[in-house]
Amino acid sequence: MISWLAENLASLVLLLVVAAIIFFLVRSKLKKHKNGACGCGCEGCSGCAAHKKGGQI
Repeated sequence: MISWLAENLASLVLLLVVAAIIFFLVRSKLKKHKNGACGCGCEGCSGCAAHKKGGQI
């Protein structure tokens, strides 16, 4: 088991880094959406206004 971990350590570290990046991107997107932003990066766009009013784009 230890030899397998040693052989695949670089792949496992890379997997953990990519998983962490994806986790933080999704968490950021969900936080923005929860705060009323549409997530497009433009807080003043008409899409954000539609979301705040409860309407659909």
